[in-house]
Parts: sequence; structure tokens; C-alpha cells
Amino acid sequence: ESVPSGENQSVAGGDEEAVDEYQELNAREEQDIEIMMEGCEYAISNAEAFAEKLSRELQVLDGANIQSIMASEKQVNILMKLLDEALKEVDQIEVKLSSYEEMLQSVKEQMDQISESNHLIHLSNTNNVKL
Repeated sequence: ESVPSGENQSVAGGDEEAVDEYQELNAREEQDIEIMMEGCEYAISNAEAFAEKLSRELQVLDGANIQSIMASEKQVNILMKLLDEALKEVDQIEVKLSSYEEMLQSVKEQMDQISESNHLIHLSNTNNVKL
């Protein structure tokens, strides 16, 4: 948990980056290390064997990490393809909506003309009745 005074002086006097990178272990990490050390009784007496075991475990974890990254890369590629297809469909829908909008504009213009014509006919009928 704490750095012995001899180590503290050498770190403080020599390499300040090491101090910046130092992170205390949280309770979960401490517990994991204690469990690993209990499972590896020779760790204290044979630090080299303990380091090799940790190295092997790290390689296994790195391999799993790489596989996970590769699997997620495949999923990202699939997602990108699906997004591209969705964008193409959106473009097609926009084209259809534009053509529908043009048709509706034409119908609106025709309805306006019919309304104007009806108004003129009604006005003409009213004038004829008055005459």
C-alpha cells in the first residue's frame, strides 16, 4: 500500500514520470493478487517462476483481447454495411417523396383552378339571377 522510504527517495530523486504513472491498488486488485499468491505458494521464494506464470496468464488474456477486438471489428463492418444499405433505402424514399410532392403540388394547382372556376361560375349564376 505504501512505498518504503528507500524506494520513495530513489523515485522522487530520479524519475518523476514513474511517480505520475504509479497507481495504488484498489481493494479488488489487492484481493486478486492475494488469491494468485496463495495459489502460487512458491511465488515469494521463486519470483522468477511467479513472473513467468503471470506472463503466461497475460499472454492468454492478450489473446482473448485480440479475439474480442477482431470479433467486434467484424460486427462493426457488418453494422457499417447495414447502415450503407439503410442510407440507400433512405435515398430511394426521398426520391419517391419528392415525386409525390410534385404530384400533390400539381393536384393542388388543379384544385385551385377548379375552385376559381367554381367561384366564377357561382358569380356568373348570381349575376344571371339578378339580371
